[in-house]
Order: sequence, then C-alpha cells, then structure tokens
Amino acid sequence: MYTVLVPVDGDDDRVDAQLEAVRELAAEEKAVTVDVLHAREELDFSAEDVDDVAVGTLEEELTELEGLPATVSRIAAALREAGVETDVHAATGRPEAAILDAAERFDADLLVLGARRRSPVGKAVFGSVAQSVLLETNRPVMVVPT
Repeated sequence: MYTVLVPVDGDDDRVDAQLEAVRELAAEEKAVTVDVLHAREELDFSAEDVDDVAVGTLEEELTELEGLPATVSRIAAALREAGVETDVHAATGRPEAAILDAAERFDADLLVLGARRRSPVGKAVFGSVAQSVLLETNRPVMVVPT
C-alpha cells in the first residue's frame, strides 16, 4: 500500500491541483491510501510560540469544527468517490511542523504539496510552507504549482 499525505488549506486552486495529482497517482499505483491533513495555527499563540503539534483524526468531527475550510471535505469526498481510501486529519501548530510530524506518524511514502507561484523575493520575504517542508523532510515530495 502506497501512503500519500496531502496537506490542505483553504485555497481552492491549490486543492484542485493536489486532487488532480493524487487522482493520477492513484490511477497508476492502484493501491493508494491518502491522508488529508488540515494544519492550523493555535489561535492563542503566534507561529513562533507553537513548538508542539497535535494530530488527530477528524472523521467524526468534520462538521463540528469551526473554521475548517470546505476544501478539506471537498478533496476527501472527491478522492473517496474515485475509490481512493482516504482519512482526514487535523493538526494544530505551525503548518510546517504539523506536516512533517504527520508524515512521520502516518509513514507517508509521498507528500503532495500545493504551492503558489511566487517570485524568489516573495518567497524570501514571506516564506513558504512548501519550501520549508522540502528543506526539512527526507521523504519524497511532489509540489504541484497553482
């Protein structure tokens, strides 16, 4: 079984690109499971203050969580409709740390990240979750531009 981690935020274009990439991969691999991850920063702390990451399943809680982007349930539903075994998870903490932690916990064979196209200066000034994950992980990463 090939395990794919798909971190999802509220960006529809990014999720569409990730969904298409995972569908293509599932068609090629046949035995793919997907862990969809929504990472959000703890509201009471800044990103710099949050070191720990909590990861837990949201299967029972998706409709109860406020602020959860519709993109999370949309990508999960689309993957399930395509016959791809899909679990949905949430993490609280810095998104980069949450993604790296989830990749380890779920023993992901591949991370599928969506990335906005930005200039090199824009990346240097504002940072990039995708860039940070690429630099810190030892797992294969597929970056799909939006």
